[in-house]
Amino acid sequence: MASHPTPPNEEEWPLPPSSSGRWEDESSSSIATTWGGGLAWLESLWNDPRSRPLLLISGLAAAGIVGLLCFILLLVLLTERREAVVSPPEPAPLPTLATRPTAAATSPAGDASSLLVVQLNNAPALSLTPQRLVIQTHTYDLQPLLDAGALSGSPPKETAFWLPSLPTNLLIGLPNNNDNRAVLNGLTTNALVIVEVNGGPQRYRVARKATLSAAEAEALLSAPEGPQLVLFLLGERGEQRLVVLARYADELMPNQPASLNAPINLGDVLVTALDYRVLPGDSVGLPETRSYVQVNFQIVSLLSETQVLDAAQFFSELRDASGTAYALSREASRALGGLGFTQGALQAGEVLTATAGFEVPTNAPVPWEWRFAVRRDVPYLAQVIIPYAGTAPAEPTPSPTPLPTAEVLILNASISPEGNELRVVGTVRNLTGTFLNTSLSDIALTDANGQPAAVNSTLPPLPWTLTPGETLAFQLTFARPQLGPAVFTLYDQRYEISGF
Repeated sequence: MASHPTPPNEEEWPLPPSSSGRWEDESSSSIATTWGGGLAWLESLWNDPRSRPLLLISGLAAAGIVGLLCFILLLVLLTERREAVVSPPEPAPLPTLATRPTAAATSPAGDASSLLVVQLNNAPALSLTPQRLVIQTHTYDLQPLLDAGALSGSPPKETAFWLPSLPTNLLIGLPNNNDNRAVLNGLTTNALVIVEVNGGPQRYRVARKATLSAAEAEALLSAPEGPQLVLFLLGERGEQRLVVLARYADELMPNQPASLNAPINLGDVLVTALDYRVLPGDSVGLPETRSYVQVNFQIVSLLSETQVLDAAQFFSELRDASGTAYALSREASRALGGLGFTQGALQAGEVLTATAGFEVPTNAPVPWEWRFAVRRDVPYLAQVIIPYAGTAPAEPTPSPTPLPTAEVLILNASISPEGNELRVVGTVRNLTGTFLNTSLSDIALTDANGQPAAVNSTLPPLPWTLTPGETLAFQLTFARPQLGPAVFTLYDQRYEISGF
């Protein structure tokens, strides 16, 4: 029987000859780092049936990890996009209303104008800081606004912002919303706006309301006509802006003593007693023991365009020092050229000048007080002191030592940034027991040669009326004297200003 050859001693599944020693061969180590070498290594593992399950599991795990990373990255991108969509918009730029630099902002250290600032009596410079704004029934707390970044976020509902500007101008911006727009749109001509500062309330009357371009608003502010207030909406976009311009009104409130030529606000009207005169009885057909007293006054209607006042319903009387009241006399109101008392319809914005006349005893005790109201039953009265000294001859008395009528304190004196004006800031206090009136003749500034300097502006506007004990803060602007030192005089009190 034939013998069979012995089978070779080889494994049942021999490795392919191309894969033997692939990673043991040191001569091929440089190829193992290349892309082709990597593919050959994977191919050798795949050709080995024992390695295929491991490769499949590793591939699935790698694919799962990559998918998880892509999902996490997608979530992060979606979150950032949502935050970008709901983030608040950047605040709109401030309206380009014209402002003027202050001396501190334009004068470098050592500049000539900074050397002319004079501090007297070690007193701090006066700072009239706006604190509250009152527009009809709306009250706003005022905060200074130095840059647009202060508007980030939502300011409190009843908050407005004031911008530094010319000393005689005040710029106040209200947040741009529908409520504040309605407040400004609701203002009419002669409407009262009050700004409370640390020196007391300042009253303004609306003179103009318009929608202006940025250029028109800048032109309006570059040529001011006396102290004024400008109201506008912060953050309005576009070229058109709602602007309200109000003029400073040196007026008093009702039911308090006032002097001649002091406007008094009675709500519906603004009344001012202009002057008075006493007509002896023998000049008007009365007994010598009787006289006529005439008070000339002016009425300005503050009502809206659709409202009318019946001037015949106006009420007026005169009271002497004992409290005795004297009724209005139509005959006395027209005597010797008197204008007569008011009558007829008073239209919105109309100005009326009239005369209130009264018949009084010649020896009626003085001082007298003139009273006026829009109707007899209205509790708001204008009360004006009539400075009549009486007719009885005064007994000779020794001349007392004259007492000062006022206390004047100069807080600051400086040259304007333009270099053409001298500004004097201070306070004055009435030391008398009566009203103290200040006019242009009580104020003077002279140079070293005695030449007077022109008064360019006053804040508050003249005339000033101070009640007994009242303190008034003021700013006076003069044409710059050419030769120093200058001498400032108020109520015969003199101050020397040097450093020119």
